Amino acid sequence: MKKLTILSATFLSSALILSACSSTSEKKEETNKQTSTSSSNETKATQAFDFTAMDKDGKTVKLSDFKGKKVYINMWASWCGPCMREIPELEKVYQKYKDNKDIVFLSMTSPNDAEFKNKSPQDKSKDVILKKAKELGATYPVLFDVNDRFIINYAIRSFPTHILINSDGTFETRIAGGVTEESLTKEIEKLK
Repeated sequence: MKKLTILSATFLSSALILSACSSTSEKKEETNKQTSTSSSNETKATQAFDFTAMDKDGKTVKLSDFKGKKVYINMWASWCGPCMREIPELEKVYQKYKDNKDIVFLSMTSPNDAEFKNKSPQDKSKDVILKKAKELGATYPVLFDVNDRFIINYAIRSFPTHILINSDGTFETRIAGGVTEESLTKEIEKLK
């Protein structure tokens, strides 16, 4: 009887182990299929979202205004320490490229002013933002998100975030976190 109980327990344990392995193998294969699919999707060019923002003078600015150009966008906030530390680095890069007609250098913020209609503003007022940019020596264009469209459509989750868009309007890359003059220059040079 004891042998039968041990044999039954062994058989039951083996059955559980085998079924668990089978389930794991299927999950692993499914994961591999998803990874394979997402890898093949990554090689396809994704069209960048055509955002609408406002400049400091209240004029509408759209990504489509820069059709045929390589576009760099820095998403930042005036309260963000890493954003403040990188602005001098960004300014150096801007100075390198500002006369290059094929490259557009922009920054984007999410002000709390009512005119921008941001339901979840990520920054203070337009005036505070422009004052901070001036204090830090930023001479590149500062744009203001409208209706949270940039933050939502570009899935901004941290500050700073850097968006690079190829001249054909396809999304090249996103960098979350700070950059240096050298690292940003390398990324801009990769744009097609």
